[in-house]
Amino acid sequence: MPSGATPTPFSKLLRQHRTAAGLSLYELAKRSGIDRSRIKRMEDGDIKVPTLDVVHKLARALEVDAEQFYDACWETTGQPLPSMPIYFRAKYDLRGDQIEEVERYIERLRRDRPPSQSNRDASGG
Repeated sequence: MPSGATPTPFSKLLRQHRTAAGLSLYELAKRSGIDRSRIKRMEDGDIKVPTLDVVHKLARALEVDAEQFYDACWETTGQPLPSMPIYFRAKYDLRGDQIEEVERYIERLRRDRPPSQSNRDASGG
């Protein structure tokens, strides 16, 4: 029975990747460990934004970069991207101390950026 839900950027991308890979819902469920009916509800737009864990399982099973799904998820919700620790843990499987090191490095880059660079970025030119 049709759900009446509106497809989202995430649901469209998920279906596109699944069909491009030549996988049935059953096969994607088997590869990802996610219930077939749940995948169907995601593709139909009933589940608008899955958890990060689900995004990663789907990306691995479809052999695509999870970042494509991130973009689609946050385009769907309009919410900001996940925090750096969540992103780096999910994307690169980093430990807490490694994430702290990355955050320190990024902060140094921000701090050491020449003022003219930050002014140009803010003005769009």
